[in-house]
Amino acid sequence: MLGAANGLSYFGPLIMIILLIIHYYLFVKDIKEIYLVLIIGTVGTLVDTLMFLSGSFIYAGAYSSNLLIAPLWITAMWAGFAATVNHSMLFFKNKWILMVIAGAVFGPAAYFTGESLGAIEFHLSSLLSGLVIGIVWAISMPGIFFINRYLGLDE
Repeated sequence: MLGAANGLSYFGPLIMIILLIIHYYLFVKDIKEIYLVLIIGTVGTLVDTLMFLSGSFIYAGAYSSNLLIAPLWITAMWAGFAATVNHSMLFFKNKWILMVIAGAVFGPAAYFTGESLGAIEFHLSSLLSGLVIGIVWAISMPGIFFINRYLGLDE
Protein backbone atom coordinates (compact mmCIF):
# COMPACT_ATOMS: atom_id res chain seq x y z
CA MET A 1 0.00 0.00 0.00
CA LEU A 2 1.01 3.56 -0.58
CA GLY A 3 0.86 6.43 1.85
CA ALA A 4 2.08 7.74 5.18
CA ALA A 5 1.25 4.53 7.03
CA ASN A 6 3.82 2.75 4.85
CA GLY A 7 6.61 5.29 5.00
CA LEU A 8 5.58 7.20 1.87
CA SER A 9 4.31 10.34 3.57
CA TYR A 10 5.09 12.58 0.58
CA PHE A 11 3.37 10.40 -2.02
CA GLY A 12 -0.14 11.65 -1.16
CA PRO A 13 0.79 15.34 -1.23
CA LEU A 14 2.57 14.85 -4.57
CA ILE A 15 -0.52 13.20 -6.07
CA MET A 16 -2.71 15.96 -4.59
CA ILE A 17 -0.57 18.67 -6.22
CA ILE A 18 -0.95 16.93 -9.58
CA LEU A 19 -4.72 16.57 -9.10
CA LEU A 20 -5.07 20.21 -8.04
CA ILE A 21 -3.16 21.38 -11.12
CA ILE A 22 -5.46 19.30 -13.34
CA HIS A 23 -8.51 20.55 -11.42
CA TYR A 24 -7.54 24.19 -11.85
CA TYR A 25 -6.68 23.75 -15.49
CA LEU A 26 -10.05 22.14 -16.25
CA PHE A 27 -12.50 23.71 -13.79
CA VAL A 28 -11.36 26.88 -12.06
CA LYS A 29 -12.53 30.17 -13.49
CA ASP A 30 -11.72 32.48 -10.56
CA ILE A 31 -8.34 32.87 -8.86
CA LYS A 32 -10.20 33.24 -5.57
CA GLU A 33 -10.67 29.49 -5.59
CA ILE A 34 -6.90 29.13 -5.31
CA TYR A 35 -7.06 31.45 -2.30
CA LEU A 36 -9.78 29.22 -0.82
CA VAL A 37 -7.58 26.14 -1.14
CA LEU A 38 -4.60 27.95 0.40
CA ILE A 39 -6.66 29.33 3.28
CA ILE A 40 -8.40 26.02 4.03
CA GLY A 41 -5.15 24.09 3.68
CA THR A 42 -3.54 26.40 6.23
CA VAL A 43 -6.46 26.62 8.65
CA GLY A 44 -7.10 22.88 8.38
CA THR A 45 -3.48 22.15 9.19
CA LEU A 46 -3.79 24.35 12.28
CA VAL A 47 -7.02 22.60 13.29
CA ASP A 48 -5.44 19.16 12.96
CA THR A 49 -2.33 20.39 14.75
CA LEU A 50 -4.47 21.50 17.69
CA MET A 51 -6.17 18.09 17.82
CA PHE A 52 -2.73 16.46 17.67
CA LEU A 53 -1.36 18.71 20.44
CA SER A 54 -4.39 17.86 22.60
CA GLY A 55 -3.12 14.29 22.68
CA SER A 56 -6.13 12.93 20.81
CA PHE A 57 -4.04 11.06 18.26
CA ILE A 58 -0.70 10.79 16.50
CA TYR A 59 -0.01 10.74 12.77
CA ALA A 60 1.97 8.37 10.63
CA GLY A 61 4.37 10.30 8.43
CA ALA A 62 4.92 13.16 10.88
CA TYR A 63 7.84 15.46 10.08
CA SER A 64 9.69 14.51 13.27
CA SER A 65 8.98 14.00 16.93
CA ASN A 66 10.26 17.54 17.59
CA LEU A 67 8.15 19.38 15.01
CA LEU A 68 4.69 19.65 16.50
CA ILE A 69 2.57 20.30 13.42
CA ALA A 70 0.26 18.11 11.39
CA PRO A 71 2.09 16.41 8.51
CA LEU A 72 2.01 17.58 4.90
CA TRP A 73 -0.42 14.82 3.89
CA ILE A 74 -3.00 16.35 6.26
CA THR A 75 -2.53 19.74 4.57
CA ALA A 76 -2.97 18.02 1.21
CA MET A 77 -6.23 16.43 2.34
CA TRP A 78 -7.64 19.75 3.55
CA ALA A 79 -6.59 21.43 0.29
CA GLY A 80 -8.17 18.66 -1.77
CA PHE A 81 -11.37 18.95 0.23
CA ALA A 82 -11.44 22.72 -0.31
CA ALA A 83 -11.18 22.18 -4.06
CA THR A 84 -14.50 20.29 -4.00
CA VAL A 85 -16.52 23.09 -2.36
CA ASN A 86 -17.58 24.81 -5.59
CA HIS A 87 -17.90 21.63 -7.58
CA SER A 88 -18.98 18.25 -6.20
CA MET A 89 -19.93 19.75 -2.80
CA LEU A 90 -21.97 22.57 -4.32
CA PHE A 91 -25.21 20.89 -3.20
CA PHE A 92 -24.37 22.02 0.37
CA LYS A 93 -24.65 25.70 -0.62
CA ASN A 94 -26.82 27.55 1.93
CA LYS A 95 -27.74 24.30 3.71
CA TRP A 96 -26.02 25.21 6.96
CA ILE A 97 -27.72 22.61 9.17
CA LEU A 98 -26.91 19.88 6.66
CA MET A 99 -23.27 21.03 6.68
CA VAL A 100 -23.14 20.71 10.47
CA ILE A 101 -24.70 17.24 10.37
CA ALA A 102 -22.48 16.06 7.51
CA GLY A 103 -19.38 17.37 9.28
CA ALA A 104 -20.36 15.70 12.55
CA VAL A 105 -20.96 12.34 10.84
CA PHE A 106 -18.49 12.14 7.97
CA GLY A 107 -15.58 13.94 9.64
CA PRO A 108 -15.14 11.17 12.22
CA ALA A 109 -15.80 8.54 9.54
CA ALA A 110 -12.84 9.85 7.54
CA TYR A 111 -10.54 9.78 10.58
CA PHE A 112 -11.67 6.27 11.57
CA THR A 113 -10.90 5.19 8.01
CA GLY A 114 -7.46 6.75 8.42
CA GLU A 115 -7.02 4.80 11.63
CA SER A 116 -7.98 1.53 9.94
CA LEU A 117 -5.35 2.24 7.26
CA GLY A 118 -2.68 2.99 9.87
CA ALA A 119 -2.42 6.70 9.03
CA ILE A 120 -3.38 7.86 12.52
CA GLU A 121 -3.51 6.27 15.94
CA PHE A 122 -6.11 7.40 18.46
CA HIS A 123 -5.06 7.91 22.07
CA LEU A 124 -8.60 8.40 23.33
CA SER A 125 -11.47 5.93 23.28
CA SER A 126 -13.25 5.54 19.97
CA LEU A 127 -16.31 7.29 21.39
CA LEU A 128 -14.38 10.28 22.70
CA SER A 129 -12.24 10.51 19.55
CA GLY A 130 -15.36 10.47 17.39
CA LEU A 131 -16.99 13.10 19.57
CA VAL A 132 -13.99 15.46 19.41
CA ILE A 133 -13.56 15.05 15.66
CA GLY A 134 -17.32 15.33 15.11
CA ILE A 135 -17.44 18.67 16.93
CA VAL A 136 -14.42 19.95 15.04
CA TRP A 137 -15.92 19.00 11.68
CA ALA A 138 -19.43 20.20 12.62
CA ILE A 139 -17.78 23.62 12.95
CA SER A 140 -15.33 23.21 10.05
CA MET A 141 -17.86 22.36 7.34
CA PRO A 142 -19.92 25.54 7.66
CA GLY A 143 -16.70 27.46 8.34
CA ILE A 144 -15.29 26.36 5.00
CA PHE A 145 -18.45 27.42 3.19
CA PHE A 146 -18.49 30.71 5.10
CA ILE A 147 -14.95 31.45 3.87
CA ASN A 148 -16.08 30.46 0.38
CA ARG A 149 -18.93 32.97 0.63
CA TYR A 150 -16.63 35.64 2.10
CA LEU A 151 -14.36 35.26 -0.93
CA GLY A 152 -17.39 35.76 -3.19
CA LEU A 153 -17.20 32.30 -4.72
CA ASP A 154 -20.75 31.13 -4.02
CA GLU A 155 -22.49 33.66 -6.24
